[in-house]
Amino acid sequence: MKNIIIIMIAVAVSSLAAIAQPYPTTDNIVRLTDQNMPAVEYFTLKKIRLPEKYADAQYFVYNDSVLIIINNQHPLPFVVTFYNLNTKKEIAGFFLASTWSDKIGKGGGIMYRNTLMVGDGFAHIMARFNVDSVLTEKYAYKPTITPQLPTLPCIYVDENTITMANSMYISDGYGVDGLPEFIQYNAKTGKPLADYKKNDKNFPANLTGRTIAYCNSKYIAFWSRYPIITIYDKDFNLLKMYRDDKFKDNEVREDGSGFLMKDFDSFFGFACQTDNYIFANNGRGHISREEFEKKGGIQWIETIDFTIARHKNQEIWCFDNDMNLVRRFKCKNKLSLIGSVSYNEKTKNMFVTAMDTNGKYCLYQCKF
Repeated sequence: MKNIIIIMIAVAVSSLAAIAQPYPTTDNIVRLTDQNMPAVEYFTLKKIRLPEKYADAQYFVYNDSVLIIINNQHPLPFVVTFYNLNTKKEIAGFFLASTWSDKIGKGGGIMYRNTLMVGDGFAHIMARFNVDSVLTEKYAYKPTITPQLPTLPCIYVDENTITMANSMYISDGYGVDGLPEFIQYNAKTGKPLADYKKNDKNFPANLTGRTIAYCNSKYIAFWSRYPIITIYDKDFNLLKMYRDDKFKDNEVREDGSGFLMKDFDSFFGFACQTDNYIFANNGRGHISREEFEKKGGIQWIETIDFTIARHKNQEIWCFDNDMNLVRRFKCKNKLSLIGSVSYNEKTKNMFVTAMDTNGKYCLYQCKF
């Protein structure tokens, strides 16, 4: 996967003329500036020491005491493990490497309230856990399995319907018009609910990488390559757009077989959802082509310095259930990337999975 990314970036910096942007538009744009956004709340990090077999994984903390460990790369022995942070004992484990799939994917997991979803990007399988039921039934618990799904992230709208952002979406004018922004699937079979138009003329997934959440009959979509957030009604009509006005759009360039970015941007990604809040990471990162070449080009991408440079200004943004931006958080520690977020509304405690400057993922508690 890393080699594919490097090749795509190499093409991007040598591609042809810039063209239009691939996202939808609306007149209802809220331009977010330092003057109209909540003030940044700064925090430092306290590392949570864990047994070595749980190291360098993805973590979620539930109710301050239950640690959920997702280790698709080096399961010892489970892909998904529930661990009690107070007693230091394992609660339950699921999916031995030999029974999960022939290849352990890199998709990881996402948390929506008390629901954990874990995806296998190679086998196209998604497992859904009710965390409260796991704590009661332990090893006897049976997660819900949905086959055939392309990959995470996706969300349950109800028990029968899964919605996913269409990774192949691109706005009209790129050679394939009328593509759906979202695709819905049968939650039991994993089959699409409609015969959706497909993009078979270009590969824009790297342009429109989006993660989504759903609440109060509205969707919120976080765009990873653009400083925008789009909000829709339950029928996918675009209602509003937020724009992080500190940044301009990256230029899109055509290379003959697809559309690629000129520069290297890192913006929004879904982080977690609680009963009353939706959290997203905002990388607030822009690396110009000139800086990219000055620092060593393709060779620089393979270093931890590149990741640190892309995420040095990262913030965590918090939205209420009406999709209003209500809080902003920023870490004082030097890290290369903050990934998943966990938040306890009762105690106000926040935990993050973050990559340290050695390239290892660790669990931290946020100290405000």
